[in-house]
Amino acid sequence: MNFRKPNAPRRTTITILLIMAISAFLTNIYAQDNNKLVKANNLYKAKRYAEAIPIYEDLLENNFNKSVLLKLGKSHRQINNIAEALEKYHLLMQQPEVKPDHQLDFVELLIMNGDYKEAQKSLKKIPSIDGTIDKIFGLTTMINNNYNLKPVYDSVQLESFMYNTTESDENSPFFLENKLIFTSDQSQKSNIKKKSGLTGRAYYKVWEAEMDDSVFSSPKEIGNAINATNKNTANAFFNLEHQEVYFTKNDNKKDRKDFYNMQLYRSEMKNGKFGKADKISVNSSQYNYMHPCLSSDGNILLYVSDRPGKGGTDIYISRRTKEGWSRGKNIGEVINTTANEGFPFLDDQGDLYFCSKGHSGLGGYDIFVAKKNRKGTWDAPINLGRPFNSQYDDISIFFKKEGKKGAFTSARNGSDDIFLFEILP
Repeated sequence: MNFRKPNAPRRTTITILLIMAISAFLTNIYAQDNNKLVKANNLYKAKRYAEAIPIYEDLLENNFNKSVLLKLGKSHRQINNIAEALEKYHLLMQQPEVKPDHQLDFVELLIMNGDYKEAQKSLKKIPSIDGTIDKIFGLTTMINNNYNLKPVYDSVQLESFMYNTTESDENSPFFLENKLIFTSDQSQKSNIKKKSGLTGRAYYKVWEAEMDDSVFSSPKEIGNAINATNKNTANAFFNLEHQEVYFTKNDNKKDRKDFYNMQLYRSEMKNGKFGKADKISVNSSQYNYMHPCLSSDGNILLYVSDRPGKGGTDIYISRRTKEGWSRGKNIGEVINTTANEGFPFLDDQGDLYFCSKGHSGLGGYDIFVAKKNRKGTWDAPINLGRPFNSQYDDISIFFKKEGKKGAFTSARNGSDDIFLFEILP
């Protein structure tokens, strides 16, 4: 019987070719993942979180990466997906060497989810060092507030706005005679061609719902003179004294970071119709200007901007002059903190309502009220407490002229919803 020796060189060649094929395959996979990561990170930087999320999810499925996990959790938090954000942060906390800042974010999410005991346990694991001491104190106070904070009003009747939707946001309520004006990213079209990169839903627009004996008609968009195509339009504030409306809309011009920032616009009203909308003088394309509010006489304008100030977003004050609006001035550190403030509202008595993440609250954004003293300066803000505030984001509030009825916005049901209220005697 004859035996043939194996062809060693041929086997070696096949092995080398196989190794090269595997190497090329892995290199291709790595290149694809790297391209995806670059794309997702660019979307994240551009605040197009809804577009970044599915790419991060795909990357995480192929290869576990702590940085991807963190950005995925932050993206969900930015668009109010608290349950999804908490799930990602739970996984992140199980990884080695998690930074204290990310641990603090995890505790805030636990508080927003009502997990106070778990939040207390997690707080004890965070080292008290420069940069964390103030935040630890703030979160500890937040947990205690959920047990101890007394409400400003003893008896408040709440009613959910009948046209709130679970799949979209409704916020920034404003009562104009027999209408409720509000902002929403709901859509009357079943097929949305252009979506917001921020939320993955339709762009924000201003809506109106007529009211007859406390019953609202089906909402409709307020009109093209205010709402823009493929842009966010929001926060409409009317002043009948001067027959004008102020609102927020994406700029036509990009800033240095390639963003279309939010800017303040004004439109005159004639016979119930809106004139051409123009940017007002306080704006700069390099920063966001939003959440306009006027005093009852129309001579004071409050707005919010992320231009350099006390913190992330601050409240600014401007006064009407013959030449237009004066340059906005920061309203001061009694109101503004190193965190974010927003959605100012002045009632008929001149009391200032606003939301903040920097003042002592229950979780997320809370609504506060500040009164002016005899010196003309603001007293320390007071947390409105429940039921206006919750452990979730509670933001824009509006009081009718009689001062006992109004509406505010809360994310306590998973998305921004409008709640009608009446303060009972």
